[in-house]
Amino acid sequence: MTMLERNLERLYDRILRTTPDAQLRLQPELADVIARMEEANKPVPPAIRDLCEELTCAVIEAQFDNMPV
Repeated sequence: MTMLERNLERLYDRILRTTPDAQLRLQPELADVIARMEEANKPVPPAIRDLCEELTCAVIEAQFDNMPV
């Protein structure tokens, strides 16, 4: 297992163990690690991709929650 893969696993575990607000703050880091994995032609587990997609959607949705109407 490469260092990049270990970093991805640790970050994934950290996200799963934290609060929803903290998860949203960790989304950019997760997206960055996934991008580096892709650049290195390393497979990213589907569960981690799914989590990143869910968090990305939640971050976008949270931005609209704070918009004045």
